Order: sequence, then structure tokens, then C-alpha cells
Amino acid sequence: MWTACFITRSWRRILNKERVLIVDDEKNIVASLQDILADEGYEVGSSMDGLDALEKIQNDPPDLVLLDIWIPGMDGIEVLKTIKTYYPEMAVLIMSGHGTIETAVKATKLGAYNFIEKPFSLDQITKSIASALRDRQTESREKSWNNEIPFCFDRMVEIKKSIKSMARHIKPTLILGESGVGKELIAQSIHRQSKIRELPLIKLNCAVRPMPNIQSQLFKSSPRSSTKKELGAPDRKIVYLTNIEALGKSLQEKLAKALKAQEEDPKGNDAGFLAARLIAASSVNLAELAQKGDFHPGLYGILEKGSLAIPPLREYSDRIPNLIQTYFEEFLEGDGAKAPQFDPDALKTLCAYSWPGNIKELRGLLEQIVIPGTNRQTISLNDLPAKFRIACVETPDVRASTSSNGGDSRGSTEKKTAPPLRQRTLKRSVVLCGSGLHSGINTGLILQPLPPGSGIIFGDISSRHTIPARLENVQSTDYSTCLGKGPSSVATIEHIMAVLHMYRITNLLIKIGDEAPVMDGSAKDFCQLIEDGEFEIQDEEQEEMVIRQKYSFGSKENGGAYISIEPADNFIVEYHMEYPEPIGVCDYTYEFSGAESFKTAIAPARTFGFMEEVAQLNAMGFGVGGKLDNFILLGDGKVLNTELRYDNEFVRHKILDIIGDLYLLGKPIRGRVRAHKSGHTQNIGLLKNILTSLS
Repeated sequence: MWTACFITRSWRRILNKERVLIVDDEKNIVASLQDILADEGYEVGSSMDGLDALEKIQNDPPDLVLLDIWIPGMDGIEVLKTIKTYYPEMAVLIMSGHGTIETAVKATKLGAYNFIEKPFSLDQITKSIASALRDRQTESREKSWNNEIPFCFDRMVEIKKSIKSMARHIKPTLILGESGVGKELIAQSIHRQSKIRELPLIKLNCAVRPMPNIQSQLFKSSPRSSTKKELGAPDRKIVYLTNIEALGKSLQEKLAKALKAQEEDPKGNDAGFLAARLIAASSVNLAELAQKGDFHPGLYGILEKGSLAIPPLREYSDRIPNLIQTYFEEFLEGDGAKAPQFDPDALKTLCAYSWPGNIKELRGLLEQIVIPGTNRQTISLNDLPAKFRIACVETPDVRASTSSNGGDSRGSTEKKTAPPLRQRTLKRSVVLCGSGLHSGINTGLILQPLPPGSGIIFGDISSRHTIPARLENVQSTDYSTCLGKGPSSVATIEHIMAVLHMYRITNLLIKIGDEAPVMDGSAKDFCQLIEDGEFEIQDEEQEEMVIRQKYSFGSKENGGAYISIEPADNFIVEYHMEYPEPIGVCDYTYEFSGAESFKTAIAPARTFGFMEEVAQLNAMGFGVGGKLDNFILLGDGKVLNTELRYDNEFVRHKILDIIGDLYLLGKPIRGRVRAHKSGHTQNIGLLKNILTSLS
């Protein structure tokens, strides 16, 4: 019935499927909306939880969100705030069955396109969605025409020539290059200059999107249906496939056949293939994958004919001064503001830096400089983030230029003092969902940036209550570290705290429920999460907790648990454990040498437990969220459910817990920790002894 009513409008957008995410916990409403919106030609997803919705938006942003005010996990207004803060261009329609004028006004002020009261007619919903998406496309089109060439390539003649050459035809195009080099910017520029630029450019991430969704965007399910003949051929589109190496093997083969047919007879192209042009991108060596049989050789052969390799920034780092100038001209155009200037040492440091994040990393740095510091006219070496200053100390010519003051330094063995480290937060909010290890309930967290001096703060996701991550708020250490203040508490914080400690994140709001998600039992997902949020270096200095004498807690006598910390030039943790088989006696020492060392050596180590302990924990109300994929289960002298990531994974996990607990002092630690069979209770006891001595 509904298909007949809306079939005409459906065909107008069938080949340009905008994506709608429905966020509502009423199953009957979701089912009805999914049916009608699918008939309307939209690609529809759904979520019944605010946190889950934000995670889906973060991983693969839709074009529009249909959002109910009253949803579990996080209320709709908070979800709306987060969306409009970090995805301001995303269209959001608010729904509510208990709405008030105040709620409607608040939602629209926060950026909602419209407020729809329940019960609503499906025709009202479809008209509102179409209107919101039409206005969004108009705004996006106006913005996209501002610049023909992205700032990073404006001064690069060879790149400009390649873009213009590829814009003259509509053959398949392959853009290659490391992560962050600007492949999507190149794709957009090629499209904007092409003769079919009026067609929409649809981006599909092959590493994230389900294969059926990608196939539906590339191929018709019934290319010779009678409906098509009656209504005429609908508009077509440009498809941009990112991470094409992740495309499924069967879909690779189908795509290769379609492109081959298109190549042999452009006018007689298979009617089932929807893309007027295909643009693909990859950060890996596709030729090598094709040679090994890990990528379809026929598909690679077709794409390779129209390939463009984007060089990494380090290969043209001599152009960085020009890139900076071009960026500032673009960013400050019309503001009347004067662009800041980099002094010679700062500029030389930027040119010598390796730029693993390429153009994306450079642009992120320049945005940090311009937005928070518009009053600064000169950018010195000390104004750069710590990683650049460290690179400066390690670069001989820069070190020499910054340390000489006109005097004769021959024979000097004095070390250059590194500039003080700066406080850190994230550039944007990020979301992660999972379940609690001890509670077993669905949970999640949102990481949000905070200004300098704020510290690490846990916030109750369903209220305004907050708990600073400080030692005085430790509530218990039974099987995990739990914080509490007033009516709120949060458990199992040690893994996320360890990541923040080693990544030197000093200011952050962690919106969370009663317990942090356990993920796979390790901290590796938290590492990826904060890397996704990108780091923002703040102006204020970051203090370390430098240990100047020995502190200890517990006793080794009679095999007791014991932990101590003493002065050292770095942060080092030694751990000795004695457990029944298969663990046995084990020792490991971790020395901090940057976040990457932690990410590689400690973060992936998972929590573990013996069969008898698990049964006891469950009887006490703990560990009910333990599953076979989120911890290591031990019994009968062996590992029962998984393969170990390290031979000594158990002791590495103990070090992970220590690193997290130590960050409750509020500062990164510099000292050597020696632990003997210690747990959370001993870790917190040591911290209390340190603070008692310092007070």
C-alpha cells in the first residue's frame, strides 16, 4: 500500500540513497519507519540506545538522524548536542510523544531541523526528511564550490595537472597514498571539475560498510524491471570507494566484470551497474595484494590504468612554508586578521618532522594554532606541540641553531633542556559502546574535550553529577578500582585511566554509566578511541609527579603482596607474579618510551581469571559480564578459551592495572615501580602513602 503511494518519489532518489539513522526504543515505530523509508528509497539503519547511535554515527556518519527525545543510555537532547558539536552539517529531526514547547524550542536552538510530535503521520515524516536533506544538500553544494583545489595541493603543479587530466574523462580512477595524504580531497576536486559534476558523489567506506549495502549502491537488484521501463532511467551517481582493499572478494569480481563491460562498450554498459563513474582509494600496496591473490587482479588492472599516487608530506616537506601560507590565506580570508608567522627555528622543525599523519596532521596543527591563539603574531618552537619539540631535540641542525647564542660552544657537553610539556585534551568527542565486566549490563562512554586545568573527570551519563578521577574519590578496590562521590559511582576505570596516563591526556570529561565497558578485556580499544579523537595541545604546562624518595605499601614477608616506587629518570614498572599453572612465576619490566610503546607492549594484555574464581565472583555479584571473548579463562592448568597475545600476557595485564591506578594522583608519574603480587588494594595504598608524605 505504502509502496504505491510513494513509488514516484522513490524512483527519483533510488540511485542516490541518502542514509537515515532512526534512534528510538519503540520497536513498532522503528519497524514502521524502516519500511516506509526503505520504500522511499533511503538506506535505513536503526539504534535503540543513545550511546550506540553515537558510535554508529562516529563510525559511518549518516545523512540524517531521526532522533527520539526519550531513549536509554543517553537522552536525546544530549545526543543532539554531541551530533551538532562534531557533525554540524548533519540533519537531525527530533521526535517526542511527551514534548513541550520548551523542549521543541531547546531542540531547534541546538540545531535540530524540525520537532515532530508523536503520533505522527508517515507522510509528515517523509516530507520533513526530504525537506531537511534538500536544504542540507544545497548548503553542502554552496560550500563545496568555494575552492577548486584544496589548500594542500594549490601550489603543486603536478597534482593540479593530474586532477585536471582525470576530470576530462569519466573512466575508473584509483587514488593511492598513505593515510592522511588527502585522497578524499583529490576525489572531490576531480569530481568538481568533471563534466558530470551535477551528479552526487557518494562515499562508501569498504572497511566499515556491510557488503550488501555497498552492493546495493553499485548494482540494481532487478535491472530490467517493468517499473523502470515505465518511469524512465533515473539519475545516476559517482561512487567513491575508500579502503577498496577491504571490499569482499565476490563483490570485487562483480565490479571487475561491470567495469570491463563499461570499458569495452561505454554506450552499452550493463544496465545493472549504477555508477556513472567509480573513484577508488587505498592506503595499501594494491599491486602487491593483487600479485599475492589477495585482491582481484582484473579489478586492479582496470583501476591501475587511471591511478594517481599522492606523495607523503615528508617527500615535499620543503614546501611546508608555502602550504602554511596558503592555508592561512584560505582560513583568514575576509576576517581582516593578520596571519601568524613561524620563527625560523619553528619552521625548520616542521620541515624536519616526519609527518606520519601527512597533510591531515599538518592541517590539524595549523587549526590548533589559529583558533585558540589568534592574538599570537609569532609562533616559536615552544608554541609547537611536544612531539615537534622532541623531534627538534633529536634533529642536529635544529638543535644547533636553537642552542647557539653567538658564543663559541665547541667542546661543550651540556645537554639541551627540553621545553616543558603542555597539557593535552582531545580535538573532538568520541564514543565507545560495550558491556560491563562485573555488572554485565550494556554500557559505554563518551570522551569530551575539556579546557586546561580541568583534569580527568567522570560524569554520570544520565545526570549532571561528576566525579574527578582523584585518589580521594576511590570508593573500593574489590576486583577493580571504583570511584564514588555523592549519589554517583563508576567502576572498572583502570584500563581507560592507563591509556590516558600513557597518552598524556590531562583534561577530559568521560561521560559514563556505572561501569566502564570491558571491550575484549584489554585497553587496546581505548587507545584507538582517543587516537580517533585526535590530540589537542593546550597552552598551559603539564606537570609530572616526580618521585624523589622511596615509598612502599605491604610486605613481602610470608609471600605477601607488596609495591614500592622510587626515583628514576623515566617511568618504569617491574612486576613479579606467582600464580597456579598455567601462569606460574613470571616477571616483566615495562619502561615508558612514548604512547606507541604502551600501545604495543601493555594495552593489548587482557584480564584473566580461574574457573573457580569466576564461579565465586558470580556468586558475589561480580564478573557477571564475563564472556569467553572478553577475558582469559584458566582451568586444569591451561588456557581454556583463547590464544595468548604474549607468552607473559598475565603479568603485562597487571602492569596495565598499575599504570591506570597511578594516574589517580592526577599527574603523569616519573619513577620506578616495583610490584610483588600486588593488586588494586596495594596500588591505592601506595598512592595514599605518597600523598600523606607530600601533605
